[in-house]
Amino acid sequence: MATRLTIHVLFTLDCESIAIRAAKEGPRSWEQSARAIEGYCNRLLRAGYPPTLFVAPQCAVEHTPLLEELAGRGVELGLYVNPLQAESGSYRNFLGTLAPDVQRRLIDDAAERFADALGVRPRSFRPCKHSASDATYRLLYELGFRQGSIAQPGFMLPRIGVEWEHVVHHPRYVDAQHHERAGDLPFLDVPVTTDPDQRQITNQPYELRIDAGTLDALHQPVIERAIERMIEDAALFCALCFTSDNRPAYDNDNDKHSRTLEAVLDYLEALGEQHDLVPTTLAGAHERFRALRHTVSAARE
Repeated sequence: MATRLTIHVLFTLDCESIAIRAAKEGPRSWEQSARAIEGYCNRLLRAGYPPTLFVAPQCAVEHTPLLEELAGRGVELGLYVNPLQAESGSYRNFLGTLAPDVQRRLIDDAAERFADALGVRPRSFRPCKHSASDATYRLLYELGFRQGSIAQPGFMLPRIGVEWEHVVHHPRYVDAQHHERAGDLPFLDVPVTTDPDQRQITNQPYELRIDAGTLDALHQPVIERAIERMIEDAALFCALCFTSDNRPAYDNDNDKHSRTLEAVLDYLEALGEQHDLVPTTLAGAHERFRALRHTVSAARE
């Protein structure tokens, strides 16, 4: 008999500041950013999937009314940090390459700007390029963060502080001293879902990034392999984590990335006949993770 899994499904979005010479990842304008964010969220909320937005501090300031309206509809707002876009212009590399005291100052300042704009300090976190060091999780926890989507299994680019060759594929509590290990620090990391067995031309793993490819060529095979891995590993907590950013025209029905997102949602609806899918935000996933750990612990006593 086929295994029926409970799979938590998260859709995330990196909300970058507009592009500058030192950091070209962002949208060309704030108008483009707003259209992408609102379009992405509207499509997902209509389908019953509350997204998690990782918001750069500049984006929080620029889009405050939009983000407050989306939060009122069930969208989670977390913090996104790209050191190259910091207004001070002091940083020349990504988070995982920075000394711990510099990371702390950068993240704390970004969280304060976020709070000034939106009235609450963020508790969920993602760094640009998934860059992190052995100190990052401990610093995040000390600064009040309780969950993140930081790891990207199979992604290796050490010169920018990205080393995820050995990290587990499934959500985990982390080790305060080593970024790839599971541990007892109650910070939940939900990795973006990848398949390191399939590689892009850059040698980076395929990932569930909506704007990176079509359903047939990318998302379906990555999802199928992820589910196989959940079964092989007897994962305690199963999750699919999608991502994108605030550049595609998700407000436009004719945009190719909008069509991909709709195709993914249709595929998930069909997948729900085989498995129990749980749409959730990152904070919602942490609540369910805690409850499951408590249930398993009680059963062992």
